Amino acid sequence: MSLITFPFRLDALGKTPKDREQVRRYFWELMTQQHTPLINRLNLLVAEHRNFAKWQINNTVDADDLKCLWRSLKKQPQFQGIPERTLVSARLVTHNTYESWLALQADRQEKLTKLLNSVEVLKPDAELIAIGSCNLDVIRNRAKEVLSEVNTQVSNDSKKKKSQKAIEGGIYKILYDKHHKTDDLLEKCAIAYLIKNRFKITSDETEEDVKKLNDRRHSKQKEIEILQKQLHSRLPKGRPWAGRDIFDEIASIGIIEDETEWNSIESALLKQQAFMPHPILFESSDDLIWAEPEKFQLKDLQVEADKSGSTELDKFQNEDFQSEQANSVESRKRVCVGFKSFEEKYAFEVAGDYRHIHTVWQALKERKIYDKNTHENTSALFLVRSATLIWREYKKNENRIVRRRKANNKRSKREGGTAGTKPDILRAPEFYDPEFPWNRYQLFLHCTIETLYVSKEGTELKLEMQKKPIAKSLQTLEKKIAESEEKGESTKTRKDRHSRQSGTLRRIECYDDNYKRPSKSLYTGQPHIVTGVAFGASGLVTVTILDTSSGKILECRGRKALLGKQDNRLVNRRQFQRQLNMRRRTQNQRRGANNQFGEANLGDTIDRHIANAVVDFAKAYQSGCIVLPDMEDYRRRKQSEIAALAERECSGWKGVEKKFAKAQNVKIHSWSYGRSIEYITNQAEQEGMLVKIGRQPIHGSSQEQAKQMAIEVYQAKTKSKQSLSNQSA
Repeated sequence: MSLITFPFRLDALGKTPKDREQVRRYFWELMTQQHTPLINRLNLLVAEHRNFAKWQINNTVDADDLKCLWRSLKKQPQFQGIPERTLVSARLVTHNTYESWLALQADRQEKLTKLLNSVEVLKPDAELIAIGSCNLDVIRNRAKEVLSEVNTQVSNDSKKKKSQKAIEGGIYKILYDKHHKTDDLLEKCAIAYLIKNRFKITSDETEEDVKKLNDRRHSKQKEIEILQKQLHSRLPKGRPWAGRDIFDEIASIGIIEDETEWNSIESALLKQQAFMPHPILFESSDDLIWAEPEKFQLKDLQVEADKSGSTELDKFQNEDFQSEQANSVESRKRVCVGFKSFEEKYAFEVAGDYRHIHTVWQALKERKIYDKNTHENTSALFLVRSATLIWREYKKNENRIVRRRKANNKRSKREGGTAGTKPDILRAPEFYDPEFPWNRYQLFLHCTIETLYVSKEGTELKLEMQKKPIAKSLQTLEKKIAESEEKGESTKTRKDRHSRQSGTLRRIECYDDNYKRPSKSLYTGQPHIVTGVAFGASGLVTVTILDTSSGKILECRGRKALLGKQDNRLVNRRQFQRQLNMRRRTQNQRRGANNQFGEANLGDTIDRHIANAVVDFAKAYQSGCIVLPDMEDYRRRKQSEIAALAERECSGWKGVEKKFAKAQNVKIHSWSYGRSIEYITNQAEQEGMLVKIGRQPIHGSSQEQAKQMAIEVYQAKTKSKQSLSNQSA
């Protein structure tokens, strides 16, 4: 299952430009003066809750306690009159923010604990001999006994029903647990010897490389320092500076004694500030009301706007769609959207890229079919699953009047005239003030769709996946209702839930391609052919096609072979542009000038080309699975290695050490690995290909790294299938 988000610009509906501005103003004031302050206040109350320490231990926020805080806040006079959907969105934003923060902190703490255990274990042989009070041969013999015991334990655990987690943990987890629990010094030394040498018992003739061991220990210590700094990050506070001056906010704080607080304020001052309010979340497909303009009693907006004296500003806003309509054979369909719990006058016309506009056309068609017969049709199969209403800077149209005036002046000069001789037909209307934020920024609706619902076959597959959990939930509810009736307890809530779920199941079973989606055959690949993708510094990508039955590499391609000569020029152009921007940024920082330079979404375009090339390459060999690396720890691991190397090579020269580390870190942070993985995942799942995540090794060539990932993921997948078959037997 893959979820994809498409952005659509929203043009406010209204008979006159003044009315359209009022709609934009309403949403800006709602989101800045009520929605965002509600979220900020709710964030502070969650952090001050008496059970917050317990939530940190459990890594989750109690939903009932959060609802109590939310109900107490929404009764305050400041938040009266807010639409119900906006209130629910504030609670969802706070819940999602803290859930993400707690999960991130728990993950960091777990990794920190593992690193501390590794540093404790990594000791040279001379130190192990001194701790164990014996010679190295005794430690080796004890290490052989411990290794045989661990292998026996792993083989026994693999035969149990619930052994997948122990198998994935591997021998390292068992050895670390033994090292932590045992009090025998000899056994501790033997386990440390095994972990240090990666389960290999060395011979008497081989000498230990103490320098290499110290380098490993040093790099892990640097990684510990990075994680400890990240763990001391501040609690989520929402967007306290949204809609306010940052200097006024700093003045209200007073004297700052905490260094961490001052560093965060300093970084905020150095960044280009964009005071955007929190978005409004629409988590249910029923929250969006898709309709034609007639639904909102605006039958012909363009004619009425012309009669009321429309200005050039409105013509500029509709220019893109007029050109699209002129170029297309079929006239453009007009789709409007309203929101549940909002009045009908606060509606918008949806405008978007021609590649994605079919999404809202399909949503409008499904809404019409659903409204005709709500008893047989279900909203659980809508193509648009959820949406987000967000303000963002729209650079393309924000200064269009000024840019058109300059273009006219240049054109008149080329034709032999003088600038300004032509009448300025691009004057803004009297009410239009570009200083108002609702005129400087644009509303966007980010719609999330599920790729399986695009086709008829995918929808039928999703139906079969939904039937089983709903039927199982109904059986559980029936048992609980029967038990409650025997005890004499109230069953009203459970019966209502049972009625809703049974109605959903009935509609799903009666579904017979009611929404008339196009037919598209699902992709079927060969399960023994696996595609491994390995990433390197500066956007290096290596794709390996592996036949797991024979262990042979069918073909391997790098970035140049994947993209081709024409698309690879974009990568060189982006690298040159980054270097140029870095030099210009340094020069402008010294002069105090503007130091914000963009790359015109060139990196995003390259990532999309790479994703298409990887999926096409895998389809050519009928690959059954694509294995992508988990790049979450890649930057931190590399950064710690670079910091340790810089400290060893440039010890005593702090300035040289920082410059060396900075030059190496630029290569690591110069590419968006997460975005590349996201695009490859979305493109593969649209085609129906299976995507798995593996851990990319640090050592070895890119081809060997991709091969090793593919083998490990394939073996884990086959073991899980065998365990499931044993359970069913």
